[in-house]
Amino acid sequence: MTPGVLAILLLILFAVLIAAGLPVAFSLGAAGIVGLIVEGQNLMIFAQTLISGINNFPYLAIPFFILLGMVMEKSAISKPLVELGDELVGFLPGGLAMATVFACAIFAAISGSGPATVAAIGSITVPEMIRKGYSKRFAVGIAASAGALGPIIPPSIPFIIYGVSVEESIAKLFLGGMGAGLLIAVFFMGLSFVKAKFEKVPLSQKRPSPARILRAFWAARLSLIAPFVVLGGIYAGVFTPTEAGGIGSIYVILAGIFITRTLTIRGLYECFEKTAKTSAMIMFVIGVAYLFAWIMASWNIPQIAASTIVRFAESPIVFLLFVNILFLLIGSGLDTPAAIVILAPILHPVALKLGIDPIHFGTVVVVNFVIGYITPPIAYNIFVAKNLADISMDEASIACIPFFITALLALVLITYVPAISLFFPRLFMG
Repeated sequence: MTPGVLAILLLILFAVLIAAGLPVAFSLGAAGIVGLIVEGQNLMIFAQTLISGINNFPYLAIPFFILLGMVMEKSAISKPLVELGDELVGFLPGGLAMATVFACAIFAAISGSGPATVAAIGSITVPEMIRKGYSKRFAVGIAASAGALGPIIPPSIPFIIYGVSVEESIAKLFLGGMGAGLLIAVFFMGLSFVKAKFEKVPLSQKRPSPARILRAFWAARLSLIAPFVVLGGIYAGVFTPTEAGGIGSIYVILAGIFITRTLTIRGLYECFEKTAKTSAMIMFVIGVAYLFAWIMASWNIPQIAASTIVRFAESPIVFLLFVNILFLLIGSGLDTPAAIVILAPILHPVALKLGIDPIHFGTVVVVNFVIGYITPPIAYNIFVAKNLADISMDEASIACIPFFITALLALVLITYVPAISLFFPRLFMG
């Protein structure tokens, strides 16, 4: 059999295992082991590739940023963000939903995790929205969708994985995600305004007050300072993205224990435990994805795929359309880390050959996969958000449809207007 046929058979095996209910990591690992056996390779390569795949210093940022998000959620440092957002826009139609987007955007600039953003902000705003007359679907839809800003606005775990996979600057990718994330946040706020008017959500009787806004800013100071500590240190050249994760984690731990006094030693232990489990899962997925990618590379599949894509997609416009369709489909059914590790090294050289800026392309890739956070069957954010209002997965998925469509509209702009993702990298890094 030719390498192309073998690759297709491995992909079919992987799909069958996924359909049978086997976790993504084990499905990838099993397909990789079968590939090694077919090639007649020593199975020791499985262990070697697994270790070498995750033995990369920038990946150390992943557990740091996961811990940062866990501590922010556990210590309730994020609660003043919601109150600040409510003071700024709460008087408008859909004001509390807009405040949710605002709080998620700020929290995203600290944690880098979608589900953590949903849990931290949604646990505060969803019950409050329902109490104030929002439908459960509206509340869950905006919480799940705004939580997707977590992996787009820097710091971002998917951007770290993408940067390592294709050897691009993680700092520049972070800045690319800033423009994309802010655009999506504005779109979600606009939809919240229209949706609240259409559903006749009761208006808040509270009116803007400069004094209350200043008090809300002061109350939220710890949360607002955190992005400057994390991102400011990176772009000032004080520390790397990996070191920034460690510094940020220390900052929120000290703030939670000694300033707000909402983080107990037991709570911190739980954060460490959850971080260890989540990090281990992500790293294992990355490791087996590297094995799968290594086998594909040994069969020259990336080169074959790249030349085939270039032959059918001769212009950047067609190529980016193909990428969006492919990644939206894959992102709904495959873990983001695995998908990035396998696909990014194949498509990145094609994008460069077609003259597409690598930071712009990386932003498009990550935004596509993050939209998968609100696209069943994976839909991490929906799984978290539905429990906040005690509704079914089907109801929660339907609730996210208007926001999914809005995110797609934003994706089209991000894809075909490179200035959106390149504005901040050019402004701060040239």
